[in-house]
Amino acid sequence: MSFHDKIWFQDSPLKWLFWPFSVIFGLIVRLRRFLYARKILSSYRSRIPVVVVGNIMVGGNGKTPVVIALAEELSARGFRTGVVSRGYGAHPPMLPYEVTPDSPAAEAGDEPLLIKLKTGVRMVTDPRRSRAVQYLENDLDVILTDDGLQHYALERDIEIAVIDGKRRFGNGRLLPMGPLREPVSRLGKVNYILNNGGAMPGEYPVRLVPGRVCRLNGDPADLPAGTEVCALSGIGDPERFIRTLKETGLCPVRRIAVPDHGFVPADEARREAGDLPVVMTEKDMVKYGRKDLPGFYCLGIRAEIAPEFYDRLVSDIRHIQNERGIS
Repeated sequence: MSFHDKIWFQDSPLKWLFWPFSVIFGLIVRLRRFLYARKILSSYRSRIPVVVVGNIMVGGNGKTPVVIALAEELSARGFRTGVVSRGYGAHPPMLPYEVTPDSPAAEAGDEPLLIKLKTGVRMVTDPRRSRAVQYLENDLDVILTDDGLQHYALERDIEIAVIDGKRRFGNGRLLPMGPLREPVSRLGKVNYILNNGGAMPGEYPVRLVPGRVCRLNGDPADLPAGTEVCALSGIGDPERFIRTLKETGLCPVRRIAVPDHGFVPADEARREAGDLPVVMTEKDMVKYGRKDLPGFYCLGIRAEIAPEFYDRLVSDIRHIQNERGIS
């Protein structure tokens, strides 16, 4: 467990060392919201519905599987759907950057490339999400933004917050004293709260269901239950991946430490894993070029969300379209 995790999720008294910085951060958060709310800072409003999928806490909350599930469901219901993302850690040759299935992960970013591969919808990255939305909006019916709950330079019609039901909000403090980007009270202003484990009243439950183990090129693989493996996960909450591996019957007896969005070369990963099979997340898989590397495997997950959530979301989107005269 990292130093920050001990402070944020075990409520260590060391948190008070960061209290002054947390106060300053909170003042900045409130000032930004005030300036955008009063139109002192400008924000872009799209002609089509914009749905933000984000969170108030740093680290993994299961947001990317939720975005994938939403994009697939909206597409299945007849909406021309697109996704925009900041493209964290990516180095695209131009902006906005439209992700294709053949895009290198270094250009597209790991999460945007995974979303493109899983859904097939149009996917555009740009640190200025409003510019990405303008790039897409004339060809689509609805746009999802992957993260961006705090990106107030883009107006949004619907806000969906994803929370981790196991970790909730840690010690409930703002950065850097705690893990929160915004106060918990911010959730009172969103349209929907999705909880990926232990939903409370007013929250829609989400199940993150593991798929089957595959080779990195997507071919099915056979790792019998009880197989000892080395876990590789460059995600915000690597403990979630460990739990998922155990759910499938695999035994993660070794781990390769990778920071969120990080990358470990295959030869280095092999040295750390020894003779054990290396099993990674799909988010990590895209960084290896989806090549069939011997001894390397991937385990994907999908988000299952209650049908009544989708029904209500679709109703809200159609209502917005009708208000704007969009057929």
